[in-house]
Order: sequence, then structure tokens, then C-alpha cells
Amino acid sequence: MVERPSTADGSGERVHLVARFEVAAGADGPSPQDLAQALDRLRADLDTLVGPSPGPSPAARPDRDLAELVDTYHPRQRQLIDLLRDEGGLTVGEHELLVEYLAGAKTSPPRSAPVMPMVDAPLAAAPILAERLPDRARPVPELLRTFQIESLRQAGAVRARRQISFEEYMALKRHFESRPEGTDGRATGAGPTS
Repeated sequence: MVERPSTADGSGERVHLVARFEVAAGADGPSPQDLAQALDRLRADLDTLVGPSPGPSPAARPDRDLAELVDTYHPRQRQLIDLLRDEGGLTVGEHELLVEYLAGAKTSPPRSAPVMPMVDAPLAAAPILAERLPDRARPVPELLRTFQIESLRQAGAVRARRQISFEEYMALKRHFESRPEGTDGRATGAGPTS
């Protein structure tokens, strides 16, 4: 993988090229020579696309935070992090952050997930990160179809995840209580239902 800014001042887009190898089942993977050749080809392609490395040195820009680095590079091996540092893709501080991350000393939350602060409050006081409930109660057939609910117990589980409103749960409860036993497609007396 090679990466370089498309403009001399580093303010434009970053061009990112990746080499992928198809490895046959049971094979060890590409040899170090294959990796070196692929890296040379990627650098040549990058030079053709954006010109020789015009951007500022990594020391001239501020360090990125750990979450951004993990999202960008998806680090798995120390050697690749060292290579990125040697090529100028990472600053010394960014390199240290990623090395600590690989060692397990630092963890980075996914950027798409909100970070919930740790507080000394009852669990019920914590906000639920579930999908937004509709402004009106949906009809029972729609609820049964959408959440594949076949029993009152399943309806309770869906309500516990706050995917349906209290009114929708009560409508489902009335629906299941009004049905004669055995009309949900299960044989009566065949054992406990879910």
C-alpha cells in the first residue's frame, strides 16, 4: 500500500494504491521478493498519477488521532507500520500510537460508533442506541412481518430492544391472547413454545 497527497501543499485528496495477491489454498502467500516488486510497481504508478512525492514531510503536519489512523491503515503487522514510517506516510508520533495499538496498550473506538461515557447512573438512565420508533403505532401484520414475530415471548424480546413502542407491544399481546391455542402453526401439546 502506498499513499500520497495529490497536491504539493498536501491540502488536496490523498491517492491511495493497494496491491492484492491471490493466494491458492494451502499456499504461504507472496514471497518478500513479490512484495518488494509490487511495492515498486505501486510507487511507479503513484508517481505517474500524482508526480514524485510533492507533499510536505510528515513532521510538517500535525499528528492524526488514533481512530483516524486505524480507520485509514487497518494495521495488522508491525513491519507495515514501520514501512509507512520509513516512507514518510506516518509521523514518529503516529508510528508510536499504532505500535502501542498493535501491542494492545491502546484501543481505538470505531469512528462510526458513538462513545458512551462511563457514569455512575442506573442502567435505565443510559440512553438506548436503537432505531427511532415511528410516530404512530404500526399495524400488527406489519410488525409480525417486519420482526418475524411468532409468539408473545418474541414480541417481548423485540420490545426489550426498544424496536417497537409500548402501544405496539400491547397490540401484539392482544393479538396473541385472542388467538385460539394451536392456531399459530404449531401442534398443540407438542411441548413448550418459544
